[in-house]
Amino acid sequence: MCFCIIIEDDIELNNFEIINVHIGDHVVAAAAAAVDLPSVRLSCFAHTIQLCIRDGLKNLAYMSRVLDKCQRVAKFSHKSCKIADLLDELNKHINKMNITRWNSEYMLMKSIFSIGKNDLESISKLMDDPVKFSNNDYIILEEIVDVLEPFYEISIQCQAEKIVTVSLVVPAIVHLIVHLRDMKENVLFCTKFVEQLQSSIEKRFSGIIHRLNLVDVEENYPFNDPLYFMATVLDPSLKFYWIRDLKLAGNIENRLKQNLIQLILDEISKDLTTISTRQSSDRSNSLSSTTTTTTTTLCLSSIPKVKRRRRLFIYNDNNDDDDDDDSNNPIIRLDPVTELEAYLNDPIRSRFSEYWFHSRLNLLKKLVVRIFSVQASSAPVERVFSHAGLILSSRRTNMSEQLFKDLVFLKVNQSLL
Repeated sequence: MCFCIIIEDDIELNNFEIINVHIGDHVVAAAAAAVDLPSVRLSCFAHTIQLCIRDGLKNLAYMSRVLDKCQRVAKFSHKSCKIADLLDELNKHINKMNITRWNSEYMLMKSIFSIGKNDLESISKLMDDPVKFSNNDYIILEEIVDVLEPFYEISIQCQAEKIVTVSLVVPAIVHLIVHLRDMKENVLFCTKFVEQLQSSIEKRFSGIIHRLNLVDVEENYPFNDPLYFMATVLDPSLKFYWIRDLKLAGNIENRLKQNLIQLILDEISKDLTTISTRQSSDRSNSLSSTTTTTTTTLCLSSIPKVKRRRRLFIYNDNNDDDDDDDSNNPIIRLDPVTELEAYLNDPIRSRFSEYWFHSRLNLLKKLVVRIFSVQASSAPVERVFSHAGLILSSRRTNMSEQLFKDLVFLKVNQSLL
């Protein structure tokens, strides 16, 4: 597993030297991935959510009818001064629709519904071709807004300026599953809409759904990477709290937790085995060029400790993030089970970067720095491309490559200056 930029197309970008991960108001600098590690391609979460919405809106005649009425009202309202004045008096606004973004459809219907039936009739009378909303239309509008509200909130959060990591993905999917399950019992006209959304989520996030249901996950399943669950559990604000929303039976909930814990332990074991193999190889090469290479499976507790010089003022809290401080503590450095148990039993629920900056759980911290470099959405990367396009304009074609890289780096990280 290595670092990669999450994108919507079938392109992989990896082997970056530094990736800055913004979490809250903080930044975690993630080191570069080794060249010999396999690359990982992860789909854009925000884009997949948008595809789910498109699937839900397919082949729904009543949805198209209501949306068409909303579009007609919005189109005329932005051309009529009388309607604009009336909306100002009501302190209301009708959003425009952008065909490339489902969010705009949601905001359009929500703005129309918020006006109210009586005021909307007054606006309709000012139109050349009045649009009438029936009582059923208002019920459909209300149900659509209620169903799509969490989808909208999740999409906005994923595309925010502050980069959201993959720890958001699993809790968001769980929230949507529970939300649609509850809405299905309360809607009158939009039952098929809810069912199509449920079917799309099960299809497009089948890797996550199968793992939640304790079913074997195939490699070709979308969102099948265990990274999503590991990142969620290792986020101190999430841990296992999100499982409560599923309302599982006690034994099933415990099995799910144990499976997720085992995913983290297996990943740490892979890292330690890789490091131990490299260290053994380096030592054998330095001792003799004719040594015979043997493959050895090392236990986690048998990793040799390197004697290091003791640092001055090791009691200083500012050095808590240094791995050398715990070199004499075998429990913290060599036992991932103990570290993970200590982390899960820790009642502190601080921000992610604050928690791990002060944490002395070094094995977990190394895994955290690596997996939290992955973002939930490609929107931040696309903004980088936009900045690069503005910097390298047709009037600045003589710019050197290094200067161009420096300017893009400064532009993207200007909040840190």
